[in-house]
Amino acid sequence: MARSDPGGVGGGVRTAVANLRRLGWIFRVLAAHLAAHLLGARLAAWPALARRFPPVGLAAPERARAVLEDLGGTFIKLGQMLALQPDILPFEYCAALSSLLDRVAPFGYAAVERTFREELGRGPDELFDAFETTPIATASIGQVHVAWLEGHKLAVKVQRPNVPTDFAGDVRLMESLVRAIRRLRVKPLYWLIEPLSEFAAWTVEELDYRKEARYMEQLRANSRDNPAERVPTVLWAYTTRRTLVLEFFEGMTLLGYLRAREAGDEVQLYRLERSGFVPALFARNIIDNFLGDAFRHGMFHADLHPANLMILKDNVVGYVDFGITGILSHYSRRHLVRLTLAYTRGDLDGMCAAFFKVSALDAGSDPQEFRDRLGRLADSWYGPQGSERQLRKNFTLVMVDMLHLSRATGIWPERDVIKYIRSAIAIDGLITRFAPGFDVGSYLAAVCDRALRQEAWQLLVSYDRLVEWAAATGSLAHDGGQRGAELLDRATRPPLPPLPGRPAGRAAAADGGEAGAGALRLASLACAGALLVGATAPRAAVFGANLFTAEVLVVAAALTLSLSTLRRCR
Repeated sequence: MARSDPGGVGGGVRTAVANLRRLGWIFRVLAAHLAAHLLGARLAAWPALARRFPPVGLAAPERARAVLEDLGGTFIKLGQMLALQPDILPFEYCAALSSLLDRVAPFGYAAVERTFREELGRGPDELFDAFETTPIATASIGQVHVAWLEGHKLAVKVQRPNVPTDFAGDVRLMESLVRAIRRLRVKPLYWLIEPLSEFAAWTVEELDYRKEARYMEQLRANSRDNPAERVPTVLWAYTTRRTLVLEFFEGMTLLGYLRAREAGDEVQLYRLERSGFVPALFARNIIDNFLGDAFRHGMFHADLHPANLMILKDNVVGYVDFGITGILSHYSRRHLVRLTLAYTRGDLDGMCAAFFKVSALDAGSDPQEFRDRLGRLADSWYGPQGSERQLRKNFTLVMVDMLHLSRATGIWPERDVIKYIRSAIAIDGLITRFAPGFDVGSYLAAVCDRALRQEAWQLLVSYDRLVEWAAATGSLAHDGGQRGAELLDRATRPPLPPLPGRPAGRAAAADGGEAGAGALRLASLACAGALLVGATAPRAAVFGANLFTAEVLVVAAALTLSLSTLRRCR
């Protein structure tokens, strides 16, 4: 008789119990805060009872922050995202939730030391020359300490000890909710399936610091030629699943600047001004870096909240915390450029076409409904500006409308496309806060228009395209010297006498056309010969004092000759 696998049954029971415990904890936290908020001063009269409840007398924004912080895990991440939406939530809520970005309650040094010994076999005091036991930043998944090694200042990120349990429980609850919606066919909640599935996938990925380190290393390589973007170096010898050690950036986070400005901290603001900080220029660099990373390299930082952006000297943007990174195919990049440009120009047909190209459509999708509702929404997005349509609604709200519309019509963008859209929303929300006079829409239009022009030029003069041209015209040189001799003979042959009964002027024009055709053939032969030599060259095409450059010059001269001949023939 086969023995059943106890692990499967036991694992299922343990998972169910864990889900119920987490769900019970969520209800207890919500009930306790609700009681504290409603009873207020009455609880203060009973000190022994009041100690069992959260603090009383908190304003509604602070109460929302406290609830999310007490729930922990993914709820803190939710609060971080909401803090970046000043056009959706009132400013006072955004300000309260912004403390979740880097001021979550820290955990003790004993847990830090235990994590290092479990991951690397030694404690921080044995691995580094010096290690600060008090963290400089705390967040939902980990906290950051400062360390020194061989004269270099380092940032050491350590994962919270309870994160795997808390996050795993929340992910299980999300997955259970998704399964229940599907099985019970609760259509009004279908829109939750995709975002919950995506959030669960991102959360699992973010819990392994090694994945973050690999993203960081690639993004650093991509930004090597960009003086406005800096990504820290990873120390792989000290990086594991739960520890991440990297180069330390000296500077203030964008969140620190926002707090200093709101508090009127003249000392901090003066220091930033002396370092050359200009909000509008910094905003421009954020957009340039984001679009350059996304459209040129296909990889971008997808967690752009102000605690992850550092203000370095001369408005250079320093990036930290790469737990969420987006990767776009060339296909997706091309259509996202077109989507962004169409949005800034008010081209609704272009928006629909580009959005459909990067989305999944099935039997339940309704593209026509999407087009119709988009047209109605656009009436609130744009206003007349002379003979053109001018944006009058914030980019954040437009993109939120687009996502709501996609859910309502069953048209789902690809996962990394959603990352791109949400990152663009976050950038716009940031710039609204620290550089409110900066016109994000106009600048996006200029950058995307430039990107499309560069793409067209690169396609025109790329080495692959030159090889394709050579292959297409290679038949012109297939017969070797004989074909060349024939072309030369035709190009230099004297004009024939006019046919009987044919006007001399018409004959001269015909002869000129034949001579021009011969010259065009000669120019084509020159192009084909140079391109064939380049296509068969053993080395890569590089401009300089070399054969490839000479071949390009020959092609340019031949094309010039062709155009000149066409003008004369005309």
